[in-house]
Amino acid sequence: MIDFRYHLVSLISVFLALAVGVVLGAGPLQNSLGTALNDQVTALREDRNATQTKLEQTETAVNERDSYITQAAASLLPGSLASKNVALVLLPEAKAEDADAVATQLKTAGASVTGRVSLTTTWVDLSRESYRSTFSGQIQGNLGSTGSKDANGILGEGLAKALTSNDDSSRALMDLLSVDTSGTPFVTVDSTPTDPAEMIVVVGPRPQAASAKQTTVEASPGQDPKAWAKALAGTASRATTVVVGSADGDDNVVAVIRSEGEKITTVDSVGQIAASVSTPLALASTQAGTVGHYGFDKGADAVMPPVTK
Repeated sequence: MIDFRYHLVSLISVFLALAVGVVLGAGPLQNSLGTALNDQVTALREDRNATQTKLEQTETAVNERDSYITQAAASLLPGSLASKNVALVLLPEAKAEDADAVATQLKTAGASVTGRVSLTTTWVDLSRESYRSTFSGQIQGNLGSTGSKDANGILGEGLAKALTSNDDSSRALMDLLSVDTSGTPFVTVDSTPTDPAEMIVVVGPRPQAASAKQTTVEASPGQDPKAWAKALAGTASRATTVVVGSADGDDNVVAVIRSEGEKITTVDSVGQIAASVSTPLALASTQAGTVGHYGFDKGADAVMPPVTK
């Protein structure tokens, strides 16, 4: 049985332990802990300052690079697309400022932007695949012969003719693509084309930010990114076409086109000045007969297209 003396000894032991802890904490341990904490804080502060310096240096380098590319464009681009009419096509979630940047460089190259349209997710919506198949029959009726063997390609050919011709069938095609016949139309007209285009630039979205656990960018639920490759291959079969987009993730438009091996000229790194400057050069090179892939990401043949005038 535990008696009073046991409790007394236990209490004395507790108080002795506390006393020893207080003495050590106020003495040698205090100095060692304080020194260790101060060293850690100093190291963290130095790491932060070094990181900030690197960020500032990187930002300066990027600004200087962009300034160099912009000034080089003023020498490389003029005359490369003299008197050419170009239509701009924006994919879903493409940024207007990226299309504007491309338009600026097209004008520097001597081209005129005749109009701008945006494509909707109807082109890639899995739930509307059967609708696209049925609708492509109406498109084909205004195309005559087609080179595409699937509905997506036929729709892409219809878009190309609607933008590059000015006859009854091309106007009928634009009406079909832009009229809301079943939910969302295929095309919305942002700026009505003033003249038939000779070339088409398709501007895709920038890559989505991936989370720390996500190494690749996944396709939006319920959409088939490969449908873009097939549709734009149809467009490219009827008109000189360049797709400017992202190849950072496997499901981004440029990455899909490259992996599918479609005969479409692509430029990656959309949103960067290098992509905007490369676009007119890529159009000129494609018209001259060279289909290529340009930029910095996977599948690129070269950093920039050849300069042809």
